[in-house]
Amino acid sequence: MIRNSGIIALFLFACMYAFAQEKLHINPELVAKLDPALAPFYHGVASGDPTQSAVIIWTKLTLESVHTKDVEVSYQVSEVPDFKTIYKKGIVKTNLKRDYTIKVDVTGLKENKEYYYCFFYKGHRSLTGKTKTLPAHPNEMSIAFAACSNYEWGYFTNYRFIAEDPKIDLVVHLGDYIYEYAPGGYGDTTIGRKHVPAKEITTLDDYRTRYSQYRLDPDLRLAHQLKPFVTTWDDHEIANNSYVDGAQNHQKNEGDWYTRKNAGKQAYYEWMPVRETPEQELYRAFQIGDLMNLVILDTRITGRSVQLDSITDPHFQDPERTILGKKQYDWLTKQLETGSKWQIIGNQVPFGPMYVGTKNGEKEVYMDGWDGYPQERKRLINRIESRSLSNVVWVTGDYHASFALENDLLGTSDTSDNVSVEFVVTSITSANSDEYTNDQKELDAEHAAYLRNNPQVRYLNGVDHGFVVLHVTPEQTVAKFYYATDIRTPSGKLRLEKTFTVPSGRPVLK
Repeated sequence: MIRNSGIIALFLFACMYAFAQEKLHINPELVAKLDPALAPFYHGVASGDPTQSAVIIWTKLTLESVHTKDVEVSYQVSEVPDFKTIYKKGIVKTNLKRDYTIKVDVTGLKENKEYYYCFFYKGHRSLTGKTKTLPAHPNEMSIAFAACSNYEWGYFTNYRFIAEDPKIDLVVHLGDYIYEYAPGGYGDTTIGRKHVPAKEITTLDDYRTRYSQYRLDPDLRLAHQLKPFVTTWDDHEIANNSYVDGAQNHQKNEGDWYTRKNAGKQAYYEWMPVRETPEQELYRAFQIGDLMNLVILDTRITGRSVQLDSITDPHFQDPERTILGKKQYDWLTKQLETGSKWQIIGNQVPFGPMYVGTKNGEKEVYMDGWDGYPQERKRLINRIESRSLSNVVWVTGDYHASFALENDLLGTSDTSDNVSVEFVVTSITSANSDEYTNDQKELDAEHAAYLRNNPQVRYLNGVDHGFVVLHVTPEQTVAKFYYATDIRTPSGKLRLEKTFTVPSGRPVLK
């Protein structure tokens, strides 16, 4: 009897823990993903939108029941990881209306300084987060760019690689942070990663639950814990191929589009460490000394006109059609003239041009990118040329493939007409060409067609998953393409495949 007392005690503890978990304010399908050692801060911590004197810190409470009143959470910020000295502290309130998420805009910080932070609730302590403010007068900076992380398509190993690299100062996520589809709607559920809730998400509760699932992933949780993020949305944060007034993946039987769009936006602002403004516009810029202006666009729901199906549409050349909207376009043109050494533009869809091959050997315009809005693209190129703006670098997501290309109006191999360069970031996990076919001849033909139709492209990888790191100095910007060797298991390794250099004053790739 005495020999079994430890086993009985362990069994009783397990039963009590399971009972407590059943009462948690979380989708029951996610209970198995919870790490009891992190309670009640199961989703970890995050930081974002750093400036030279401030940063957003974030966490999420998961309570055992719904509280009708506000609950209080305290936080501490320190310059040392052991918190022997406290630089900032305070108490904030949260409630059901915010899905029990907590965001604090911590101000009065020192420039180019690492800080540690944590949260407390009724004797429980969160993970310790690590963040960093922007430098005021940098000579160099390294930024990781990521995009398109579909939970079902694979493990988030690439996020772990980003988290573990001490040289990365900042992470920029270019959108498609979550995906809206039902299990198997767009993914590979055979590896055991299935979307929750088990339907296409359309309501506020749905979006909140999907974010909850993604943020319970240990690799993504680690990346947020160790690196400050700057994020923007693409389309899948709401619905595929979205624009101001609708989306390809929104049908009439799914309710009112604007209600769905507002639900997706609200969940995004609750769950992401972004600074909220009265206008709730996500496009913004981060001035990093004289070295660079980091410009973050919203080419999806702020101003985008509906996508057209073909260049034969009579409205294709309509100058009123826009991918940014007039307000954002005017804002962008001013940002390009701040006088910074480099203009680094975080952008959702290819600025291009980008011509897609067809099965009959012809080429067609990629209508979901800037090419689908030719007059606005031409207007911006003409402005860059007429103002002699140099060192414009686009970093783009969405496309699920890696490209390095030189931007001009028509897409030529001639470098004299270049206005900027562009690095298209492949997906963290979302399907590349080889997820749809194992036919190597077909993959080779697709690759060859891209290079044939786009002589301005200097590099293409259409099969691997990874991220890009930009190392920016006054003399040059260096782009490195990194990939995970495997995303179908958690044991993939990191490899560097390609490096490009952009010399200051010349929009060419070396």
